Order: sequence, then C-alpha cells, then structure tokens
Amino acid sequence: MKKVVINALAYKQNSSGIGVMIRELFEPYTKRTKRPCQVILPNDGPEFHGGVGTENIRIPYRHGQNLRRMFFQTFQMGRQYCRNTVLLTTDSKVPFFLPKSCEVIPLITDLAVFRMPEAYQTSRVLWWRFQYQYIKRRAKRFLAISEYTKKDIQEILHIPPEQIAVVYDACSPSIHRVTDDGELRALREQYDLPEHFVLFVGNSNPRKNLDRLMQAFDRVKSRTNLPYQLIIAGEQGWRFSREQALEKVEYKEDIRFIGFVPDEQMSALYSAANVFAFPTLYEGFGIPVLEAQVCGTPVLTSKCTALPEVGGDAALYADPYSIEEIADNLERLMTDEKLRTELIQKGFANEKRFSWEASAQQLDEWIERNIAE
Repeated sequence: MKKVVINALAYKQNSSGIGVMIRELFEPYTKRTKRPCQVILPNDGPEFHGGVGTENIRIPYRHGQNLRRMFFQTFQMGRQYCRNTVLLTTDSKVPFFLPKSCEVIPLITDLAVFRMPEAYQTSRVLWWRFQYQYIKRRAKRFLAISEYTKKDIQEILHIPPEQIAVVYDACSPSIHRVTDDGELRALREQYDLPEHFVLFVGNSNPRKNLDRLMQAFDRVKSRTNLPYQLIIAGEQGWRFSREQALEKVEYKEDIRFIGFVPDEQMSALYSAANVFAFPTLYEGFGIPVLEAQVCGTPVLTSKCTALPEVGGDAALYADPYSIEEIADNLERLMTDEKLRTELIQKGFANEKRFSWEASAQQLDEWIERNIAE
C-alpha cells in the first residue's frame, strides 16, 4: 500500500486560503485514511494534528525563507520523500524530479495566475505557469475545490473532465454565531467598532476589488448618510495602496483598516457586522461567504467565478466591476430589514451544504477508488 505524502510547505502561522485548507481538509483526511501519511511542514509552521500513523516532517527552513523553501520543494523533496507514494499537493506546488513510482495529485484552488496575472509579480506568474506545464505532463488526476475551478482546469490546462474530481472547501468548525453581549462588547472596544458597520475580510490585493468596494460604500454614504462604517479586516496585500484608494472617496473617516484579526475573534467580528461585503473579482471558492452566513450576517458578493456556486440563493450578487451595482445592493442590505432576515435564514441553510468532514471522506474514497496500490 502506497503511503500518502502531503506537501504542507504553504502552511504558516495566521494562515488563510491554502493554509486553512491544509488544516481543515488534510487533518481529518489523515485521521480517516488507512494509509500511512507523512506531512512535510516548514520549520516554523503550526502544529498539524494528524491521525494515528501520521508522521510530521519539518524541513530546516522557515516559511519566510522563500528561496530555500522553494528550492527544497522543487529539487529535494521529490527524491527524498516521494518514492512509491501518493503525493497530495496544492496548486502548482509540485516537486520536480519525481520518481516514476509517485502518483501526484494536485488540488487546484484557483487558476488566477492565468485569469488575473496582473495581480501577481511577473516572476511569480512565469514560475507558476512553468510549474503548471510540468503538472500537465506528470499528473494523471486532478482535484478542484469547486465546479468553477474544475471548468477553469478544463479550459486553461486542457485536462479532460473525467480526470478531475471536485472536493469542496467549507467553513471552519471553529466559526460560529456569537450572541454573548460581553464578547461582542469586548471586540467592539478592542477595535473601536461602531454600532453599525459593513465588513470585508481578506488580504488587500487586486483580486479583492477594494477600490470599487470603498467607492461604492462612499456613494451609499453620500446618498443616505446612514451611520455606518466600512471595516476592512486582513493583512496588507501586494499592489494595493490604502492612501491612493482613500483619495478617491469623500467619507474617509468612515472607512477603516483594522489589520489582521486572530482566528479566535473572527466569529465575533462576523457576528457583530450588519453586512458582509465580498465583491471580489476572482475566487476559486470563497470561504468567507460561508463564514459570514454561519454567523448570521447577510452577504453581498460577486456574480462571477465560484461565488454564486458557494453563496447559493442565500446572498445578494453584484457585478464586481460596477461600482453603482455594488452600491445599490449595499444600500438594500443596509436598509431592507425583510431582505436581511430572509438572507440570514437562507444563509444558515446554505452553509450546511459544505463540510470539511464530508470532503475528507470524499477525498479518502476517491483516492481508494483511483489508486491501484
């Protein structure tokens, strides 16, 4: 029986996106599978709580040591750990010089490097695209985190649909609706949050469309003067200038960046918000939509990429390139109590369609059906 090797070199402290998936999908998978597992981690990565028979291997490089970590992943990892294995890895993070006995299974979260290359450094775009060309030749089977991403894999990488399975992301089990007044009051005091606010969660990079969201919120303020603020939570990203974005709006004092918020406070932050706005340009899935829904916060998101697939009938949708359409829908969620109540109730039902445990079981069953040994 081949052992499973999980490439978790992207797992870091304060993880979002891929890091969350590594924790929430691969941890329960290792507890479910009968195969022995090895998890390859950076030296400073968080603990990986795998199942019995799971071996955590820490390489001698930190997550921040990008060149050394990438060199290890590209040139050493395959030869050292991947002989006679099933290699689970994310996106383009596949070692070169893999032994022929290794069956590599890439789990693709998105192909934004092809769809939105302007959101990344040119050197990264060239390198990632080169890696994808290698993956096309080396991998026989692919996983996608949504039907939308599966479609992208077919269109961009020209992989036949029968070689691609969908294993959905989900909301973290740690996210829950907070109703305790004391916990909500403490959060408001710590971050100086107003009574009414629209929330955005995510790193500020070009994919997240913050410029247009800020301008849309500004238009709502100018039309209604509602006592709302726009609260933006998340780390500073690449190619986004807060100063330049704020120059385009009138109500600067009502748009606030509060930075990274720890995981243990995210449930309270979502629960305290009146509206969750996530009109991003490109998402392979969109976990924050589900996180807001499970916390009872009505959602405005984009009518493109994977977001309608994730939000279902429990969100309001806008063209992310239309500032006016984002503004109109924001105003509806800020003022229409009947609509808000309807979306909140639908959101509770919609979130239940997705489960990390169910996805881990699906992953295990799919591997056992498709791997001969």
